[in-house]
Amino acid sequence: MTASKRGGPREGAGRKPKSADGELMKSRAMRWTDAGWADVLLIGMDRVRELVAKEAAKLRKQHGSE
Repeated sequence: MTASKRGGPREGAGRKPKSADGELMKSRAMRWTDAGWADVLLIGMDRVRELVAKEAAKLRKQHGSE
């Protein structure tokens, strides 16, 4: 087996996840307890994103009317 003269894939060189509307999604670090993470896995990350977006929209609307 001969060694390749070029290096392997670079860190972060793979395909990036995108949202349903095509926006690039980045990984973010969040701290969870084991019980909290189990809850996230139970309802699913898509649902968690929906809940966060809904709550954020509600807060933006409240702050905009003040």
